[in-house]
Amino acid sequence: MQLNEKVALITGGGRGIGRAIAIGFARAGADIIVVSRTAGEVEETAREAKSFGREAMAVRADVSQVADVQRVADAIADRFGRLDVLVNNAALRMNHLGNKDSYTIPFSELTIDDWDSAITVNLRGPFLCIKKFLPLMLSGSIVNVSAGGGRKGMAGRSVYCASKFGLEGLTQSLAIEFKAFNIAVNSLSPGRHSILTDAVKRDRLRKYPGTLYMKPEMMVPPALFLALQDGSGTTGKHIEALEWLTQNGHGGQEDWRVRL
Repeated sequence: MQLNEKVALITGGGRGIGRAIAIGFARAGADIIVVSRTAGEVEETAREAKSFGREAMAVRADVSQVADVQRVADAIADRFGRLDVLVNNAALRMNHLGNKDSYTIPFSELTIDDWDSAITVNLRGPFLCIKKFLPLMLSGSIVNVSAGGGRKGMAGRSVYCASKFGLEGLTQSLAIEFKAFNIAVNSLSPGRHSILTDAVKRDRLRKYPGTLYMKPEMMVPPALFLALQDGSGTTGKHIEALEWLTQNGHGGQEDWRVRL
């Protein structure tokens, strides 16, 4: 199996992209740690991961809090003694702020609390995880889950784009610095289409069946590819999942599209 005997941690692993990657990694042979602020969700992910015969640990933690991240690092050290793959997936999207039914908030209506919340989770979170987990990584791979908003500004999504642009800058900078540690640092985004991740999108799909959403599982093959890298391989790159899938024979848009 591709990730046999690897230890991988996935933040935001209770649902959507994080859950899909965690299950995909377990299926590929990895022992996994899944982290989320919602205990029930990561516990369910861990139970499914164990069905593939792998070790799995679920930890309720907020990646924006130093004490929580340190507690996760201590738990990994006690149980596994090392970490081979870190996937920074936990993030707040625009519908987690302000108007819960909308993916856009005009800048004039964006509150300071909303700004701080998004930056704290989306950028401080990956920073803290890398900072605290780096001593556990003798080599390996860091995968930062990004988005189209990390490559192009979008009206009504200023704080989300700012956080993801920052994540791309962190990725590129650490890729250079971490070559000395034989650790690859890359970013991964879905590509030009949105992934079905929450109730707002499900409601929209039910109302408008022609809406194009992709399955979270489309992120798994490119995430596996990146998980297998180290400082001597692919590093400092941004991969768009749909483009990578097409180029590497894993199907295209219609193969990964969600259908009612």
